[in-house]
Amino acid sequence: MTQFNEHINILIDAYKSSIEQMTRLKVTGAEKRQVLKEKNNLQFAHIISYTDYDNKVEGEFVLTFNSVQDALKLASAIAERLGMGKLTEIGDDSTDLLNEFLNVVVGRTISDWDSIGLKVKFGTPVYKKSHKINPLKSLKGYIISLDVAEAEAEKSTEQIILRVYFDEKSESKIKDKKILLVDDSRVMRNIISQMLIAEGVVIKEAENGAVGARVYRTFHPDLTLMDINMPEMGGFEAIEKIREFDAGSKFIILSSSSRKDEIIKAKQLKVSGYLVKPVESEQLIERVSAILG
Repeated sequence: MTQFNEHINILIDAYKSSIEQMTRLKVTGAEKRQVLKEKNNLQFAHIISYTDYDNKVEGEFVLTFNSVQDALKLASAIAERLGMGKLTEIGDDSTDLLNEFLNVVVGRTISDWDSIGLKVKFGTPVYKKSHKINPLKSLKGYIISLDVAEAEAEKSTEQIILRVYFDEKSESKIKDKKILLVDDSRVMRNIISQMLIAEGVVIKEAENGAVGARVYRTFHPDLTLMDINMPEMGGFEAIEKIREFDAGSKFIILSSSSRKDEIIKAKQLKVSGYLVKPVESEQLIERVSAILG
């Protein structure tokens, strides 16, 4: 535990100060422990990924709760401190508040990490009802548990859990692979492109199947991500057209639904995968890596 001991102590201090400044709760105790593997999915997880500028370490901060009630209590405590009143249910407000809380904790942490030599950049927070930790990837994992109580209470009443993982950064399996993304939604193309670019993928985009088929001829992608329902030419028709001149072409279907007739058609075309939008980054990279890695 000595390798990252100072980093964890900095995180605990930032965690404590954020709780006490953003709520009227008081921290009555803190515990840290190292974990090597976690088998179960983490529930009600707010996640911020980070990577260091030397490309040696990456990881994530994960704020989790034992129950939805515990998540609501912290969100409500933050809301009350901000003058928003008490929250009665989990929703957009609670998610935004807990994401911002984690943003503050992480921001304070990495400012002090910088002073001891670990210079990192971090992403935007993401909320997942269930989050699975990859036990093979984690170099070091730590759980920091804070006991908190209402300001007037004598004993701690709640426990808030924060995890941080330090992982050895490995080169992406799909770096320099060529992927064609065909989708009529500019927003969806932008989101998916950013996920893939972060992995070192060379990507080209097309707004419908007709354009996608033309781009394919000159781009020669290793894999095509193909939306189904698009104007001018849909995804299935585009796949059939591309297969006329490249029988070995590989496709992952992107669909806004999981209709049985679409799944049957995808199987008939022998595509390599079928994903329902919105696609999570982890799911997309895992599927693409399995096909191209």
